[in-house]
Amino acid sequence: MSTLKNPGPKLPEKPISPPTVLQEAPATPSQDTTSVLARLKAAQPRAAATGDDDRPDRRSAATATGGSDGAGDSTASPGGVTGAAPSAGTTRTLHATTGSAEGDRAPGDPGSDARSADAAERLRVAAVRARAAAGVTGRAIHRGSGATGRAIRHGSGVTGRAIRDGSSATARHVSSWDRDVVRQVVVTLCAIACILGSAAGVGAFGGPSIRDAAGGLFAPDATLLAPSSIAFSIWSVIYAGLVAYTGFQWLPSQRRTDRQRRLGWTVAASMLLNLAWILSAQAGRLTLSLVVIMLLFFALLSAIRTLNEHPTETRLEGAFVDTPIGLYLGWVLLAAAANWAAFLTAADADLFGWSGVTWSILGISAVLLTAAIICSTDRGRLAVAAATSWGLLWIAVERVLGQPFAMNLAFFAVLAIFLLLITAGSRRHRVDHEYRRWLRAQQDARREPVHLGGDHEDPHH
Repeated sequence: MSTLKNPGPKLPEKPISPPTVLQEAPATPSQDTTSVLARLKAAQPRAAATGDDDRPDRRSAATATGGSDGAGDSTASPGGVTGAAPSAGTTRTLHATTGSAEGDRAPGDPGSDARSADAAERLRVAAVRARAAAGVTGRAIHRGSGATGRAIRHGSGVTGRAIRDGSSATARHVSSWDRDVVRQVVVTLCAIACILGSAAGVGAFGGPSIRDAAGGLFAPDATLLAPSSIAFSIWSVIYAGLVAYTGFQWLPSQRRTDRQRRLGWTVAASMLLNLAWILSAQAGRLTLSLVVIMLLFFALLSAIRTLNEHPTETRLEGAFVDTPIGLYLGWVLLAAAANWAAFLTAADADLFGWSGVTWSILGISAVLLTAAIICSTDRGRLAVAAATSWGLLWIAVERVLGQPFAMNLAFFAVLAIFLLLITAGSRRHRVDHEYRRWLRAQQDARREPVHLGGDHEDPHH
C-alpha cells in the first residue's frame, strides 16, 4: 500500500494546554455569507413545521394566531400592516412560537433574526385578518339589526294595514245593511226594554215600586201635584199603543216612508229614556230622574213636530201612530210637573215665601199652556188633551178626597181640563170645517156649469 506523500504536521500525544474557543469574527458580507442566509431562509419553514409537529405549545400558538403552514409563508403588502405593532400578548406569542430554537441561538445569529421577522410578519397579518373579521362581523350585525328593524316595521305596517282593512271591511259590511230594517229592529228592541222597565216600575222583579221609591216622594200624598194612584193605569194604554206602533212600523208600506224614517229613531230614544227614568226613580235619584223626564218630554215634543210635518194618510195610521204618541206626550207632561214638585219638596224650597198651593196653581197653569199649544197644531191633538186631562182629573180628586186637602187647587185643575178640551176641540172643528170647504170647492170645480135659461136665437131668423 502506498503512503501519503504529505502526511501533515505531527500532533503531540497529550495536549499541552486546554483548548480555547475562538470567537467568530463578524462575517463580512460576501457571496458565501449571502448563500448561507439564503439556505437558512429556505430551511426555516421546514424547521418551523417540524417544531409545530413536535411541540404542542407551538401548535396552539399557531392556531391562536390564525397562521397555518401555508399562511405563514405568505406575506402581506406593506400597506395592509402599516401602523400595526405587536402588543405584549403578541410578544409572548412570538416567544412561544419561536420556542427553544431561538433561545439556543445567539443574538447575532442571522437565522434567529429572520425567524423573528417572519413571526412578527405573521402576527401582523393575523392582526389585520382579525380586524377585518371584526369589521365583517360588525357590518353583519349592523345589517342584521337593520334587517330586523325593517322586518319589525314591515310587520307593524302589515298589521296596521290589516286592522285598517278589517275596520274598513266591517264599516262596508255595516253600511251595506238596510237602514230601514235596522231602524225597525232598534224600535222593537227598545219597545221590549220599555215594557220590561214598566214591569220593574211596579215591583215585578222584586224592587220598590215608583210609589214607594225616593222615600215616598212620588206617592199621592207627598205633594200637591201628585195624582191618585189609579191615574197611573194610563200606562197600560200607553204601552199597548207603543206595541201597536211597533207592529205597524213593520208593515212593508211603512218601511221606507219619510214619516217613519224620521219618527222611528225619536220614538226609540223616548222608550229608552222612559226606562232610564224608571230606574233613576227607583234608585231615589230625584235630580237625575228630573233631568231624564225633561229629556223624555223634549224627545216626544220632537216626535209631535215630525207628525205635524208629515200628516197621516189613513185613519189606521192615525190610530196606530198619532194616538199612542199623543197619549205618551200628554201623560209625560203631567208627570214632569209632578217630578218638579217632588224635587222642590225634597229640597225644602221656599221661593219668595209663597205657599205650596200658589206654586201648584202655577204648575198647573204651565201644564195647561204647554198642552194647549201642542193641541193647537195639526188637526188638534185630542190624544194629548185626553192624557193631560186624565192626570189633572185625578189631581183634583186626590186634593178633595185625600191629603193634603186643597179645594181651590182642585177647582183650578178642573178649570184647566175644561180649557184644554175646549182648545183641542175648537182646533179640530176649525180644521175639519176648512177641510170640508176645500173639498166642496174641489167638487164644485169639477161640475159642469148649469144654464138657468135666457135669450135664445130663432132658428128661422
